[in-house]
Amino acid sequence: MRPTQHVFRDARPGTGAACRCGHPRPAGHRLRAAVWRSCLLALLACAPLPVASCAKGKAASSEEPAKAVMVHPVGRADIEDVLVYPADLRPEAEVHVFSRIADKILSFPWKDGDEIKRGQRIALIRTAGLSRGLEQVVAQTDALDVQIEHQKLELARLQELLDRGSIAQAEVDRLEASYKTAQAQRRALTASRGQLATTVSDGVITSAIDGVIADKTVEVGDIATPAMPLCRVIRVDQLKVELRLVEADVPKVKVGQEVTLHLDAHPDRTFKGKVSVVLPYLEQQTRTNTVEVLVDNPVEKATGQRALKPGMYGKAELVVERRPQVLVAPEQALLLDNQILAAQKPNEKLRKAFVVGKDKVAHRRIVKLGARNGTLWQVLEGVKEGERLVMRGQHGLKDGQQVEIVEGAKK
Repeated sequence: MRPTQHVFRDARPGTGAACRCGHPRPAGHRLRAAVWRSCLLALLACAPLPVASCAKGKAASSEEPAKAVMVHPVGRADIEDVLVYPADLRPEAEVHVFSRIADKILSFPWKDGDEIKRGQRIALIRTAGLSRGLEQVVAQTDALDVQIEHQKLELARLQELLDRGSIAQAEVDRLEASYKTAQAQRRALTASRGQLATTVSDGVITSAIDGVIADKTVEVGDIATPAMPLCRVIRVDQLKVELRLVEADVPKVKVGQEVTLHLDAHPDRTFKGKVSVVLPYLEQQTRTNTVEVLVDNPVEKATGQRALKPGMYGKAELVVERRPQVLVAPEQALLLDNQILAAQKPNEKLRKAFVVGKDKVAHRRIVKLGARNGTLWQVLEGVKEGERLVMRGQHGLKDGQQVEIVEGAKK
């Protein structure tokens, strides 16, 4: 017997209709149909939502939000073209003191820091052995003088005898040769005497300049040698600074030009100097030009000392040009850009900046710069007086982007 097939009148799930034979739909079928209807309604309700959401996101991405910035107006100011170089103070003159005699030091009364005058004795070196040698040479010279005088008289007597024919010419010739030899010996002794006298005088060592004793290395009783300096004498009433100018700055500096020194030891003071020497050549390896600056260093009444000391360090500033009331921009508003830097020519300074117009839109500019004075740069091209430069908030800012000027900005 063939099994009965239950065919429902309504084939949709979950309708609850009976089959053709009259049997009711099973309860499990009704539950599954209800769940299926709920899911279908949920899908239909949610279907429009992703489309609307994507459209809204696309519209938002097409417009950049306004960015908060601070601005500063382009104005005018006096600009000085200033060259800045490291400054290392040195003595204006320096003498290393040596002894030409290798002997015992008998006197050396100075200590480091003592001031000494030119010609004043620094040290006394023992010269007893040299003095005795000098006395011996003097005695030999005196004895030789007696011998020469005797030979001179004897030569005159023999010449008379030769004229009368009493002696042969050979005797006169022998005495004359002995006489000339004695004269040559005397000249040699005289030279030795002078050399010894000079050497003996070298035992008294004097200062070649006015200055200060520095780096004393020996004391009384030590043995002085020509290879080791006794001390240095340095001049401190006037100091010097050697500047190494790069090649581009060489034409800007001249003898007599004023120099301002800022030293780490005196942060609240400045000192004035003048260019005294500009060497007529550049160093081959470094391509720099050495410039010497002299600085007066008098004793100050308030302290009784000199304010400047050799070895102090700081910076030297040379004003090479003054430009009154030129167009200026603050350094904070000028940005470095790799593409712009690659395009700039030698001795040219280009920066990127943003200008905000009345429509509150940022416009990108390429600014050509001139001299610098502190945080201000002279503007040669790129912006006009009165235009507002973005000082803060320009990083990440795009050309044509809307901006919002925040409170505290200069308008």
